[in-house]
Amino acid sequence: MGLSKITQGGKWQTFLIPLLLILIGGWAYRFSHQLPLFFDDIPHFVWLYGQDFIQILGGPEGLSRYYRPLPFLIWKILWSLQGTFHPPTLHTINLALHLLNGVLVWIILYRHTPSRGGLLSAAGVLFLLYPFSYQAVPSVSSLTHPLVTSMILGSLCLYTVWERHRWRAFLISSLALALLAPFAHETGILLPLLLILFLVTREEPLQWKTALRSTRFYWLCALVGLGVWLIVPKNFAPSQVWNLEARYQNGVYFLQGLMYPVAPLARSVLAAGWGLDDLQSILLVSLPVALIWGLLLWRAGGGRLLLLAVGWFALTAAPAWMMLGFEYVIDGPRLLYLPSVGAALFWAIPLALPSWNSRRLSFLKDALTIFLTLLIGLSGGLFVRERAAMYEQLRQFVAAFVRSVRSIPTDPVLCVNCPLFLAPIHPTFAVGHEGVPICSSDQLDDLFWVNTGQMRRVEGLVFPDLQQHWKYHYGGAGPVNTSDSMQAILREYAGVILTNYGGEDLTVYPVGMLEAQGMPPQTPFLAEFGGRIRLLSASVDVEGTTMVVTLRWQSLEPLEEEATVFLHLVSASGELVAQRDGYPLMGLSRPALWVPGDIWRDIRYLWRSGIPGDTYTLKVGLYPVNGGPRLKAFDPFGAPIPDDAFPLAILALP
Repeated sequence: MGLSKITQGGKWQTFLIPLLLILIGGWAYRFSHQLPLFFDDIPHFVWLYGQDFIQILGGPEGLSRYYRPLPFLIWKILWSLQGTFHPPTLHTINLALHLLNGVLVWIILYRHTPSRGGLLSAAGVLFLLYPFSYQAVPSVSSLTHPLVTSMILGSLCLYTVWERHRWRAFLISSLALALLAPFAHETGILLPLLLILFLVTREEPLQWKTALRSTRFYWLCALVGLGVWLIVPKNFAPSQVWNLEARYQNGVYFLQGLMYPVAPLARSVLAAGWGLDDLQSILLVSLPVALIWGLLLWRAGGGRLLLLAVGWFALTAAPAWMMLGFEYVIDGPRLLYLPSVGAALFWAIPLALPSWNSRRLSFLKDALTIFLTLLIGLSGGLFVRERAAMYEQLRQFVAAFVRSVRSIPTDPVLCVNCPLFLAPIHPTFAVGHEGVPICSSDQLDDLFWVNTGQMRRVEGLVFPDLQQHWKYHYGGAGPVNTSDSMQAILREYAGVILTNYGGEDLTVYPVGMLEAQGMPPQTPFLAEFGGRIRLLSASVDVEGTTMVVTLRWQSLEPLEEEATVFLHLVSASGELVAQRDGYPLMGLSRPALWVPGDIWRDIRYLWRSGIPGDTYTLKVGLYPVNGGPRLKAFDPFGAPIPDDAFPLAILALP
């Protein structure tokens, strides 16, 4: 018995296939419910906080040019019930809709091609693992895309049930979704066209005139949605319609989205040095394959499904292709979410082709097409998992960012080298951005607010001297500063936090602040260096494999030459086993430019990786950066300190 027979009919499909689709989609995006709020969540929720339900329905004044009230109403209702913006709940909604859409894709195709509907469940897999959905599902602000897709697919599904059983409740429900869809996303007005496309391409197709007559109420719903959208005031950006270069660029980007299994080959074309740019390389790879694939499918009897797949993709991609600029499109792979229904079907069509006369050959054909389809799905799943690793870094950053800001009791807080985005060093596709955006330069305080509900003043700047090459590309938040300009800036903030890219995972931690200015020499103190700087106090906390050392310095007189601090962990035999040398505040603040009377809190982190358990001495001092002996160290009674290194603590490390 061939696979086509096994997958025809049977009550098991009603339960097993949806369950399988949910498990696959849930596996791919299981990381998303742990994510914080980020990216466009920030401006959306900042705007939403000050709006009531009537204002939301009245339009997006002050936010954007789009009128999409349904997502905002959902978020506002949840906020009213929970009293806060709760990231796990918000992310779960996106994920649940994505999983629902995967099931609806299968149901729609099963209704479209009943004879091969079981095998076409693979299209649901391809949809769930479509690579460019990696932005639409984990980003709460992208709810509009899964939501409108659910409404369109749900409306089509309910229509097919009404056609079969003539239960008026299903038709009314279908029309209700059609009426609401444009208020989730403007592409909702395309529903009548998509329904006609579905009706004229299925196994028992309707004539075009009959299809038009059958969808008359759906056209009315679309006109209502379009009319309201035109009436509601919006902030329009300059039209991009007549920018032919942008139309060409957008077209190539969307072609890449349709041909995603083979499109990565374009990077090999670029590497070959044939003198082609990224757009041309996509065309060279994708156009011939698209034409050959389409011709083969047509000749093999898959013409109707081919028309549905390409028609769906083209119709749903057309608004973004026509209206948006290329710089927006390449930053918005979420725009491919609704078109991905067509892309998934496009590559799953071989599963629906008629069986061959020979039972054995038919079985082999089915097995081969299933294998190739699952291989495509696996490539998409691996792409999503690679982005999941970047999302995990985003999660760790936001958690550490929030924790670090909270550790500083007063404002303002300065965040140095905070990332604006993370992006792969070696992208998969030739066109577009495949990274994970975090926030804009001026949104650090709002990033803290949406994830905590607390208002803090947080600002960012970039200090290239402390940036490092890392496993991902990243961009820093705020203006770029030099070491000289940094010194005056540090004096304006109540606390400073720093992002470090030196390890496998990025880390964020507080590094200190200027505690006081113009203070007389403080007593008691621990040590004095060169008669110009005093170490007022020190504390050492061991947190797992990290030693956090907090030093409080006071400037007595300006240093005669540039000097830096050393922090050494020394064994009982005198061997140096670990160190953290550098300017205070983890390299930000230069003692030579301190003003007499300044008191600085200097927080240093010493990682004990590879250090065996034993008893060690932690010592601190200063030395000239240009070489020479250490600054002379004296205790409070004026006695010299051996090696000009003050012993902070004796640590018994396990």
